[in-house]
Amino acid sequence: MKSFSRIALPIIGFAAWSAAQASSAISPTYAPQNSTIFQLSADPEFAFLFEATLSLAENEGSNTGEVLRVATKVISGNISSYYPAYYNFAEKIHAIAEGIDPAVDPAGAREAYFHASTYYRDSVYLLVNNASDPRLYSVWDQQLADFAKAISFLPVPGERVILKAPNSSIGPFDIPTYYYKGSDCDDRLPTVIVGTGYDGPQEELYHLPCANILKRSINCLTYEGPGQPTPRRAGHAFITDWNSVVTPIVDYLHTRKDVDTTRIVLLGDSFGGLLAPLAAAKEHRLSAMFLLDGLPNFRQAVAAQFPPQLTGLYNDSKVDEFNQAILQNLNNPEFGTGFFYIWAYTFWGLKNPEPYSAWKRLGDFVWNETTAAEIGNLPVYVAKGRVRRQHDSFRAGAGEENLTYHEFLTSLGAGEHTSIGAEAQIYASFFAWLSEIWGGYKFGNSR
Repeated sequence: MKSFSRIALPIIGFAAWSAAQASSAISPTYAPQNSTIFQLSADPEFAFLFEATLSLAENEGSNTGEVLRVATKVISGNISSYYPAYYNFAEKIHAIAEGIDPAVDPAGAREAYFHASTYYRDSVYLLVNNASDPRLYSVWDQQLADFAKAISFLPVPGERVILKAPNSSIGPFDIPTYYYKGSDCDDRLPTVIVGTGYDGPQEELYHLPCANILKRSINCLTYEGPGQPTPRRAGHAFITDWNSVVTPIVDYLHTRKDVDTTRIVLLGDSFGGLLAPLAAAKEHRLSAMFLLDGLPNFRQAVAAQFPPQLTGLYNDSKVDEFNQAILQNLNNPEFGTGFFYIWAYTFWGLKNPEPYSAWKRLGDFVWNETTAAEIGNLPVYVAKGRVRRQHDSFRAGAGEENLTYHEFLTSLGAGEHTSIGAEAQIYASFFAWLSEIWGGYKFGNSR
């Protein structure tokens, strides 16, 4: 999923350290039969982004023809071509949405506004390297406005709820959330809290996990915490005390008359699958936790793709040399779009433009067997698209009794990061597991 985190860890071009290595990384011999998903661009990072946006089409977040058309306007390896391709297209779809009378065709208005919101979000994806770029904020307001209109035309309108986090390492901050009812009545229903990843906007989560949750008559609440897109635009960098984000959400759910508070589930997607255990180690009112391609140590996973020369500079505390090596090659096309983006979002998400100290700070985002033990006997489902280490850490810390592991297969189209494009497989498996741990719970069949 790109809501999850849109960073495609396995395709980032860190191995291209020398010019010769980089040259081969930019123009690889591409064999579709050996790929997880057919690439829509010769640039692996662009290909992942297109695939992620395309996956939203199943639940009103995009249209295949629209995404494929935008892809023709993005030049492989050319970061500056990304913004105009998506923004100009978003403006045109927005104009279509504005021309639809929702009193006559609410479904048509809803879909058009959803699509425009998606394309506005996508347009600014690669602009985070410059925190002062006004488009990061003005276009974000456009996507929020169109998304708000879209969810107002749902059969059961979505609610935007701003919660307060009073106790945190950074002081008070706002937690933006969306709440979607699983029914048009006030029956007390189970609720899944869905957390996004390193860089993924929560608005995308409606089209992926939430759509699959709601069709089973279950409530869905999405959120973003510090460092993630909207809170970061409010000035808040990532924090490790993630329970200060999740606990106010659980508190809020306990105030609603349409929530079965004995069946609250926490879902963490990609980097959100690292943050969720940090929260669950402190927040013990959860019924279950679902982790989709999360990592116990994000920095370690990325560092594994660094060339030995670079990791050596960091490990030897050669601050100036490390900083120089990163900054000199940040915009070097030979190193690929993925290299540029992982650093651009790290600087942005941590509010730290110095590579060495930012990289050091990223190492604080980790959990281990001790964290797993603090979570206790909470039932945990670990889903693998590409990442297994999280399962191994849970097994070492909490044992096998409450742990379920499922690997989604490349041969069935689910091998990409967070299994984008194969959401039906993910959620059929997840809800079968939930039914079992809830004693044979039977889900609805709505929307």
